[in-house]
Amino acid sequence: MEQKSRTNFAGTYFDKSAVLRLERWVRILAWAILAAYIFEGGYNAYQNVMNAWVGNFPLDYYFVFSNLFRVLQGTMVFAILQVAAKMVLILLDIEDNTRRAARMKGNPDS
Repeated sequence: MEQKSRTNFAGTYFDKSAVLRLERWVRILAWAILAAYIFEGGYNAYQNVMNAWVGNFPLDYYFVFSNLFRVLQGTMVFAILQVAAKMVLILLDIEDNTRRAARMKGNPDS
């Protein structure tokens, strides 16, 4: 049986294990998005180089440069999702520390 991390405090509006699962999935999603952007950028660069080589055309440097910005965009989405996942953990720690401090203030013997 799976134990849920419930507290007796009536002000808890979330399940801690569900929040931790959400944080883990956000981090996995961030890596998947980064991989997709890198794959797309690599494939587009490959197509551009192969089309220029096979068709005997000059290489389109603007396309390669703009393709790097797409990868940078994916890196920024990755970073934002990673920061959001860490912020969830920080907020959980703040909430837990606030509860602990309130218990200590109410009962100095514990």
